[in-house]
Amino acid sequence: MRSVDVLGLPLHPLVVHAAVVFVPLAAVAALLVAFWPTVRTRHGWLVVGLVVVAAGSALAARLSGQDFIESMGGGTPAAQAHTAWGLVAPFPAIALAVSVPALVWLDRRRGSSRPLRLVLVAVTVLSAAAALVLIGLTGHSGATAVWAP
Repeated sequence: MRSVDVLGLPLHPLVVHAAVVFVPLAAVAALLVAFWPTVRTRHGWLVVGLVVVAAGSALAARLSGQDFIESMGGGTPAAQAHTAWGLVAPFPAIALAVSVPALVWLDRRRGSSRPLRLVLVAVTVLSAAAALVLIGLTGHSGATAVWAP
């Protein structure tokens, strides 16, 4: 399979920069929404948009990365490590794209369930932490694969 190109450049190195910016930003914003009801009320739907963009960019990076590594014939051990991290990196971002809208929606309902809110907060916090760790590990392994001798 051939890697997709944009203006002669492989798509993957272009798309990963969106994931590297949006996933940590969305994770931090999700933590603010989870812990501060005022932020959830005032900016909740903006954060929902942000987590959806972050999940989309992480998924686009994963899909374009699979094409890119296949076009290179599998790559070096460092590239294979990057591939392994990149396969799991979108999952916590996708979890945020589910938990944050649910949390914001639940907050707007009168008489909503406190136990459900606590579960959604827990899922949001765990997903945000996992997203931060995995995007860091994936990015570091990718940089190592490209720049290490």
